[in-house]
Amino acid sequence: MKNSFQLYLFDNLDFCKKENLNKDKDLIDDGFNAEFVQNAIFDGLLEIPLIKNPKEIVIPKAMIPFSEMDKSKNHSEFLCFYENDLKFRDVLTSTKENLEKIKKFSGVISPDCSLYYDMPLVLQMTNLYLNHQIGHYFQELGIYVIPNVRFGDERTYKRIIPAEPPFAFFGLEKHGIYSIGTYGCCKSSEYKFHLREGLLSFIKEIEPKIILVYGAMPNEVFNKFKNCGVQFFQYDNWIKRQHEKSEVKNGKW
Repeated sequence: MKNSFQLYLFDNLDFCKKENLNKDKDLIDDGFNAEFVQNAIFDGLLEIPLIKNPKEIVIPKAMIPFSEMDKSKNHSEFLCFYENDLKFRDVLTSTKENLEKIKKFSGVISPDCSLYYDMPLVLQMTNLYLNHQIGHYFQELGIYVIPNVRFGDERTYKRIIPAEPPFAFFGLEKHGIYSIGTYGCCKSSEYKFHLREGLLSFIKEIEPKIILVYGAMPNEVFNKFKNCGVQFFQYDNWIKRQHEKSEVKNGKW
């Protein structure tokens, strides 16, 4: 049986297909879009681009995945990337070509490139950089951006260097609004353990005011945070939302 990282590699083999070589070559030749971060503040030992807290807090009415954005009726949702990486690879490789569509929405949750628990640490770091690179770039263009927070195994959410926060939290300012995705992160007790412990570390390190949760909020994970002083807002994943036409649920505890 393949592990999560092996499946990730298998799904992304189309990067090597002939029709995609030119696009990927351009991305590499351009230094992974270095121009996107030419005005960025780089945070922490890894120099992750900073996504600043928005000047005012806006709570999304709903979220819609990047691959489904053409189904939006009035673009009142926030665009998010809580789906298989292949479904939003164009936002990494053809960012500018998608800008006009993206700008129509009320706001954006910064990208969510995968940080699998069994993924080599250097790739988890690389995907964190890409998440922040695009989020920073959108912010520079005047798009309302809520930082997505994604952590993998304990190496990402525990301090490796005492003077530095865990690297999953590089590029974040304190006391703001943030978003996390739980869709696919509650499949086993191990997944729930890392979700709970990562969230505990995030709240301790960043002291968020508001956390948006895309996906389920299982009691085994979230009961621990009922009296932590953070306001939670829960959003059903896209598939469930289409079945139930559900609205945002205020999870203030």
